[in-house]
Amino acid sequence: MFWRLFTSGIDRYRHGEESWALVTGGSDGIGKGLCEVLASKGFNVFIHGRNQTKLVSVLEELKVTYPTRQFEVIVADATNPALASEVAAAVAQKNLTILINNAGYTDTAIRAFVLTDHQEFDKAIAIGVGWITHLTRELLPLLMKNEPSLMVNVGSYVQSHPPPFLAVYSATKGYTLALTQSLRTEMQYTSHPNVEIQYHEIHSVSTHSNRKAPGLTRPTAHRMAEAIVGAVGSGRGFVVPYWPHELVSWVLWILPEGVVNSLAAGVLQDRRVDVEGKGKGKDD
Repeated sequence: MFWRLFTSGIDRYRHGEESWALVTGGSDGIGKGLCEVLASKGFNVFIHGRNQTKLVSVLEELKVTYPTRQFEVIVADATNPALASEVAAAVAQKNLTILINNAGYTDTAIRAFVLTDHQEFDKAIAIGVGWITHLTRELLPLLMKNEPSLMVNVGSYVQSHPPPFLAVYSATKGYTLALTQSLRTEMQYTSHPNVEIQYHEIHSVSTHSNRKAPGLTRPTAHRMAEAIVGAVGSGRGFVVPYWPHELVSWVLWILPEGVVNSLAAGVLQDRRVDVEGKGKGKDD
């Protein structure tokens, strides 16, 4: 918790002419919040998503709120990792110093593993493994060129405590953490220590998709984005950016595994789509 007193901040990555940030999944929720916060910090922003109408709406909103900043939209469906090269081409001529891998499979339904369609598995893996891998491969050389630079991979508490009924989604977040840790060390041993790579563990967030009311342990998407940006420069590879979430994570690690599993199962049982009369979708 005390690491929060010693963060170097996001300003380190605003250097050279017109520093740019790319936020994947930027048309709504935490992604949109990140675009807003980064613009307020002086960065120009590439807004990535798959829905052009929503992206243009966010673009126009940001242009009004931050008239001195530049914004561009990049339309690419993250379920098709082959499109990562097109995203790279769109940003190649800019001074890209920040990449936030925020895009995730938000359509995951709460259901038993054996009742989940194979196509749903494929989509979750394409976004949670394929997309982040190929986009990182395309853009990491540019971040190395433009260092000091930053990559934030947005994760989830389900990686630390995988619950029932979300097996594949949880597994993709475990992959994201492993990728982050490996590349972070790789940068140290390939003479690129100024390429900062972090994994940010996110817990419940109030968004349009889950329609949960905000509270102390469930911040708004914008507040969550502020916490993510505020945790940059901590010198840590694994970060729980929102402080109430960090307190919750401590409690979860102290509790016996069986108790944590029982709590998770109790919450998710009531939201299963494969049980008649239930099914409310996945929380963030």
